Amino acid sequence: MLNNYYETKKLVRSLGLPVENINCCNSGCMLYCGEDEDLTSCKFCGHQRYKRRVGSRKRKLIPYKKMYYFSLIPRLQRLYVSHATAADMIWHHEHIQEEGVMRHPSDSKAWKHFNETHPFFVVEPRNVRLGLCTDGFQPFGHSGRKYSSWPVIVTPYNLPPGMCMKEVYMFLTVIVPGPNNPKQIIDVYLQPLIKELTLLWEMGVEAFDISKKQNFQLRAALMWTINNFPAYSMLSGWSTAGNLACPYCMEKDYVMVGKQLGLTVIEYFLTKIIRLGEIVKTFVKVRLSEGYHHPLEQERKS
Repeated sequence: MLNNYYETKKLVRSLGLPVENINCCNSGCMLYCGEDEDLTSCKFCGHQRYKRRVGSRKRKLIPYKKMYYFSLIPRLQRLYVSHATAADMIWHHEHIQEEGVMRHPSDSKAWKHFNETHPFFVVEPRNVRLGLCTDGFQPFGHSGRKYSSWPVIVTPYNLPPGMCMKEVYMFLTVIVPGPNNPKQIIDVYLQPLIKELTLLWEMGVEAFDISKKQNFQLRAALMWTINNFPAYSMLSGWSTAGNLACPYCMEKDYVMVGKQLGLTVIEYFLTKIIRLGEIVKTFVKVRLSEGYHHPLEQERKS
């Protein structure tokens, strides 16, 4: 057991898993990194980077807001350095697929379509397929304080079904700071991750496969995102309100605006599946679209 927090940080630092502490604009306009690392105010809204402190100028500067980024590339390289995971990283390529059975994402149509579209990526079975998920939560919910934080988690899907969904292989990459929902500016906080994903897709990085005792060029591709409908809008930029709210329904006539959206979709599918004649269709229409109330509800109100 370690004696204090300082020794714990020193031990974790020696593992080679760096954590970047990146200053942000208080309004979420930009990150102070790369070419903008030395700026002292936001180049979009003009907000100051650091808080004003009364006293000596030698005091440490405190930013208004900061985010944490956990680099993805070192963790992907470690999957091939470890004897526990190196051989399993090509399971998706070697396992036998059963016709009509999907037990792993590699059996899905999306995976097979990606293989047909990008044959250069499929040539090396050790290339990593990734999924991204995010959602907001209230870390101080019990105290009554309103604060929304958004973790971004990346998962490699090369591993077998019994491994790829384990907590240890769900890589926390970004912690989007609060206190407010980032909404449409979440892409600002994803810039470091996007930069690494672009590098992994276009050029790749050198990695060592301990199971075959050889170096190779490791590439990675983000296959899909897993999120609820509001988070889908934030990540993709697709408006999930009003007409064309559903990216699958698109211009179909049963998609409507506002509160009628979900009810009209339910009515459409019920009338298509049940097919019990005009009586059932009329009942569903009245029940769902016109706000029908059960007689017991009316008696309770009176």
